[in-house]
Amino acid sequence: MSGRLTANRYGKHQVRVSKIRRPRRAPANQERHEFVEYAVDVELEGAFDVAFTAGDNRPVIATDTCKNTIYVLAKDHPLDTPESFGVAIVEHFMGRYEHVSRCVARLTETVWDRLNDSPHGFVARDRATPTARVELARGGQPVVNSGVEKVLIAKTTESGFVDFHRDDLRTLPDTDDRILATQLSATWTYAGEVADFAAAREAIVNALLGRFLDHYSRSVQETLYLMGQAALEACADMQEITLTMPNKHHLLANLAPFQRENANEVFVVTDEPFGYITGTVAR
Repeated sequence: MSGRLTANRYGKHQVRVSKIRRPRRAPANQERHEFVEYAVDVELEGAFDVAFTAGDNRPVIATDTCKNTIYVLAKDHPLDTPESFGVAIVEHFMGRYEHVSRCVARLTETVWDRLNDSPHGFVARDRATPTARVELARGGQPVVNSGVEKVLIAKTTESGFVDFHRDDLRTLPDTDDRILATQLSATWTYAGEVADFAAAREAIVNALLGRFLDHYSRSVQETLYLMGQAALEACADMQEITLTMPNKHHLLANLAPFQRENANEVFVVTDEPFGYITGTVAR
């Protein structure tokens, strides 16, 4: 059997790097630190065909080299935002290796909150994970996509679901008062250069969460669209946003067998199966 290689990409995934930002104006145990942690995926495209088709490794930049590069770049970069570090990564690979035609970096941040206002104690925040994806093709400009994932949000009223399609397989009843819970993930694309990624992210996330709360939701779909519109209004530099909002079901528990009334108070929480809703809102 004969075949031809039509596409290839390789790199290093889940390179975890952390950095302590130190003022270095006092002994370590007396100064106030900032603690940052990212997980980085880096992937390369270019003139690597012969490694696949002829076993010729000469053009291959080892994935171990990719890993080491992340740590070296982290030494000189402030790691102020995942977006800016992603830009530094792709620009490094494109500038150093002429046979690389495209570099993609994806980053997720573990957010460390200060513990009890300690100057050097932190606790990991396990929700609202910031993400970034940066891509640079030779001859082009870095394309930055930002995002956030694992944002578990809920409201216990001001949500319903009625008048949806009826057929012989429908069993879900109409309801005008339900729990709306979801684990939001969002990614957005900027139209041009952004002066302050951190400020843009804060404005977008605040707009998403504020819009989630400020209206009666007739469906997850409607709320997703309103949240996307609010995000666009909050950041003039954003071109489009994609939101994914799986419905984390809270189903009314049947207490009748136990001679108990359940006045919309007690619910069965289910992870699977779940409703999957996603949409993109653009200017």
